[in-house]
Amino acid sequence: MYAQCMIMLEGQMGYNGCENEICRPGLCDTGLLRYQEAVTAGSVPAEPTVRCAVELGLLEPVPGDPERLAPVVPTVAASRAMAPIEEEIAAGRRNLQTLAQSFESADEVFRAARAGQLPSSSILRGGDLIARTIDAAVTACQSELLTAQPGGRRPPQILATVVRRNLELLDRGVAQRTLYQHAVWTHPPTAEYIRKVAEAGGNIRTVDEMFDRLIICDRKVAYIPTSSEYPDEALEVRDPVIVWFLANVFEYTWARGTPVDPGVSKRPEAVVSEIEQSIVRFLVAGHTEEKIARGLGISRRTVAEYISRISRRLGSASRAQLGYLIATHGLLGDQEPAGPGCPCGQGGFHTG
Repeated sequence: MYAQCMIMLEGQMGYNGCENEICRPGLCDTGLLRYQEAVTAGSVPAEPTVRCAVELGLLEPVPGDPERLAPVVPTVAASRAMAPIEEEIAAGRRNLQTLAQSFESADEVFRAARAGQLPSSSILRGGDLIARTIDAAVTACQSELLTAQPGGRRPPQILATVVRRNLELLDRGVAQRTLYQHAVWTHPPTAEYIRKVAEAGGNIRTVDEMFDRLIICDRKVAYIPTSSEYPDEALEVRDPVIVWFLANVFEYTWARGTPVDPGVSKRPEAVVSEIEQSIVRFLVAGHTEEKIARGLGISRRTVAEYISRISRRLGSASRAQLGYLIATHGLLGDQEPAGPGCPCGQGGFHTG
């Protein structure tokens, strides 16, 4: 009946809306006036001006006379019009409640699972705490230990401790790979230590420049310095993505390292050449002897000896002339002058 009424109203005079008014949801002024007339007179003619009242269900066709519209009690019309909307709102609320309960259940499971896990990272403060924590992690290694130790000299007491631990790990079948700087060859105790580990099956390589200290156990936990300003701080990292990234940094540096041959009693000529090349690049970049020594992990005196040797080889009488001769003799090759160099912090944790 309602649909027939609306078709009839739209068909009259080709009109589709409220007369002399902007059509909008709700009851327009003209429709309200016609509804008042219908309440007073009992019915009104079915004409376009009453369309909004018909849409709201306030007017409906008179039974047996579709040309006229009778009024409907507002509460009845309201119930009919709002019932579907209220049901839709109620359904939305039910869905919202179901979603909330689902996410609450998931959150409980998530929190319960995480409660038994260690935090993804934590700061270790103090040399003793760092040493104990790393010692426990290294001792618990099952398959692989990756270590990067910048610098040259290693304290003898540290070497005595780590050599025993490294040999025990190798006896248990734990693969070990360690990165050092070429500078270790200038310190006999450290050089002797790496030969012992290499003879026992450990893989050791040396590079000219390197990132800061790094220890990775079974690719599950890593230890790195927090800052060169805080030598007695270390960061324990357990986040799988970050550990994966650090392992890739290690692998990249490992690929360009010089393998240590335990059968060789002196440092390889290639290592000497790389150290000289690094010093040459630092010199051309304008770095001081102190900064070069810090970047390569060797003493300032050693840097001075290398520079003196290079100067004699090229016949240089001054530092300015040395830079010119380095360039004209092609000692840089295709390499760019060195940047600031590796920070190579002397943090408070050691292994391997």
